[in-house]
Amino acid sequence: MGIVRMGPPTELISQLRAELSLKNFVETGTYHGNTSAWAANQFEQVYTIENSEPLHKRAQATFSVVKNIGFLLGDSRAELQKILPTLQGKSLFWLDAHWSGGETYGEADQCPLLEEIAVINQFAADSCILIDDARLFTSPPQPPHRLEYWPDIVTVLDSLQQGAIERYIVIIEDVIIAVPSSAKGIVSSYCQQANAKAWKAYGEQQNSSDFQKGLALVSNSLVASLKGVGSRLRSILPISAG
Repeated sequence: MGIVRMGPPTELISQLRAELSLKNFVETGTYHGNTSAWAANQFEQVYTIENSEPLHKRAQATFSVVKNIGFLLGDSRAELQKILPTLQGKSLFWLDAHWSGGETYGEADQCPLLEEIAVINQFAADSCILIDDARLFTSPPQPPHRLEYWPDIVTVLDSLQQGAIERYIVIIEDVIIAVPSSAKGIVSSYCQQANAKAWKAYGEQQNSSDFQKGLALVSNSLVASLKGVGSRLRSILPISAG
């Protein structure tokens, strides 16, 4: 899966927007609204859906001056049904409405992901879909998540292939990325660069760690040798009575 990053892969999203002429950014799970605020500088129209009223109100108040963001309060599945038929042009979806503890919505309805994908398949199959927190699907999520709410990765991938067009799908940086097959080159190039960067950082970390370990061994060996020399000198030289 590569390294884990916080938030969406903004470099990739910007490239997809430019290369595919994407017009809309649709987010499920507003949280504090920072992702939508970033997207508002990239896309003509942004919609963000939040089912927690306190989080919705807070984000809306914080970014009220940003005029191309539509803040929607409600169930992401229902809100997607409302807005997708009205969208003009292609869209990119950032799906992050699943429950993550704290003040986020959904402890009793933890993962609407499959239904969200089904709506997108129905109304916007030619769009790009990015799903946050891939680790929660590639293996069972940690407590207090309830397993009966969470589909496994095979089920998620199968749902992504139910649309009218063929999709290229990868998992990297804790994000599931599904794009039209025509965008395979964009995504695969991004993944190669991200993986190369991650491996380089890992190698540098390991080399630094090995160097520090080697330095410690040399230092310890030198100290031990000096102690040995001192002991031998004391056994040879006469001891002054002072």
